[in-house]
Amino acid sequence: MTHSYSQLQLNAQFAYKEHAFLVLQMLNQRFADDMAIEDQRSYSEYRFIRAVPVIGGEEITLSELANFPVRSHFKGIVGHFQMDPDGTLRTPILPDGVLEKIPMSDRNKREAVLYKIQTILMKQDFRMDELKNNKPQPRDSIESVLDQIYKQDLGLNASKNQKKSAAIKRAKRFEQTSEKESFAFNVEAAKMDAFGLLRTNIDTTHVMEVEIEPFQATYDNTHIIFYRNVKRGTEIFVQGFIVELRTYLTNLITNEIKFYPQEQNLTIEFVSRDKLLYSYGERNNSSTMLLTSPLPSPLAGITMNVYVTPKQSAPGSGILLFLGITMLVVLGGGLICIYKLTQSQLALASKRQDFVSAVSHELKTPLTAIRMYAELLQNSWVANEEKRQKYYNQIASETERLTRLIQNVLNLSKLDGNRWNVQLRRDRPKGVLDDFVATYSKNVEKQGFELTVSSDTDVKDITLMMDRDAIMQILMNLVDNSLKFSKNADYKMINIELRLKDTDLYLAVRDYGPGIPQAEMTKVFQEFYRVENEMTRQTSGTGIGLSMVKKLCTLTNMKIELENANPGLRTKIHFPPLSI
Repeated sequence: MTHSYSQLQLNAQFAYKEHAFLVLQMLNQRFADDMAIEDQRSYSEYRFIRAVPVIGGEEITLSELANFPVRSHFKGIVGHFQMDPDGTLRTPILPDGVLEKIPMSDRNKREAVLYKIQTILMKQDFRMDELKNNKPQPRDSIESVLDQIYKQDLGLNASKNQKKSAAIKRAKRFEQTSEKESFAFNVEAAKMDAFGLLRTNIDTTHVMEVEIEPFQATYDNTHIIFYRNVKRGTEIFVQGFIVELRTYLTNLITNEIKFYPQEQNLTIEFVSRDKLLYSYGERNNSSTMLLTSPLPSPLAGITMNVYVTPKQSAPGSGILLFLGITMLVVLGGGLICIYKLTQSQLALASKRQDFVSAVSHELKTPLTAIRMYAELLQNSWVANEEKRQKYYNQIASETERLTRLIQNVLNLSKLDGNRWNVQLRRDRPKGVLDDFVATYSKNVEKQGFELTVSSDTDVKDITLMMDRDAIMQILMNLVDNSLKFSKNADYKMINIELRLKDTDLYLAVRDYGPGIPQAEMTKVFQEFYRVENEMTRQTSGTGIGLSMVKKLCTLTNMKIELENANPGLRTKIHFPPLSI
């Protein structure tokens, strides 16, 4: 496993390096594509107007670069510019010369772009007189180009090839002017003389050749200035554009990395003369350099360094760890499961034993009373007719109690076995409540309690889909619980409310007993669970009442809610929303 883990780490390093080369290749390609568009741009587009070919000749129109705001495939573009032979700075978005009188609503914004370009050029000490000394080189011959191609090393040494490719000069190109094109190129810079006539010394009557050199670049840590020399006749112009370094490089990297999860931990730094220009991502002491390579021309002076910050574990190490601890997990998990199962079975057995004990006690109590009263009546030991009638009533009461207990056990069995026959019919909750009170109020009064009922006037005629038997069973269990647990309360009273709040219709049963501790609120719905200790409890019961109420509510799309009323406990049964 140790050997396999080492191999995984080694494979991960090779994978990261492969991805780094892929990122480098894609970045170079995208940069080359962007530069190709600018390289092929005509020299005449750097003016506000230009001549374009149409069917039957040429016509003068606005340059493509004259649109505002400035847009470009170079993200972070500041603007294009041209320096005339006399050192005048121009931009295609702002007409000059005789055209400067053209009304423009956004002229101030266009002038702001020109001012920004001028400021950046001055900051980088970009001077026309030095650029004019870079005389255009003669056109490369076919033989020299072929010699360069055949002399290239086609081996697999990437760094060597990159240095050679950076050293190879990009070829210049040539354009032919026309009469209209020359006129459009010069009319913008022409000035009016004292007689209102154009002054220009440029001859536009013959075709001339325009030599356009490839782009060069100068930069600092904020902007990149791309420029080229254009020789038109005997005059040399400087044309170029400025982009924000961070914006362009961030867009260039983000588009290549964001869709590749394996490359998210790469850090890419751009360095020039050992000075950090821009860093994408952060590296630390554990980061490893994968490759270093200069950018394509004209940014060959900038070196791109790619680092990787390895993850805590190599890809695939999780499988090895899984295989290594599988047996431990299986054995340990098995033992834990057996322990949990045993504990749950013991707890369930204990609850069932308590339940059997409670049921036996609950059955024994009414049976003993019935037998006692029956023997007294059978042996004619009761001579008083009033007492005889009282014993008859006691026998009937204990029989009802015994019937309810048995019915609860049977109902719980039906609910656990999914045998409860749900009969949803449209009925009035107020009518069900009235029937329950009429049926059960005597039993409440026999135990010395007072049963009060209140309801909102709006609920009288409300009907909804409900199971009448389930509602009766729920109310009976809740009232029985209140009777048992509040027998020592100061107020011998049970309140039943039927309330409507917005679309929420609910029944509430409230007593004045001790309530339920907050920590026990969720446990009381478990089967056979009782808050008191079974050995020391002072109230009768089997622990299935609230469990059965919870199951009946769930089965009939109702909700149950418990809250301490201080004193006492309020139990709310929420019907389905009236909007449904």
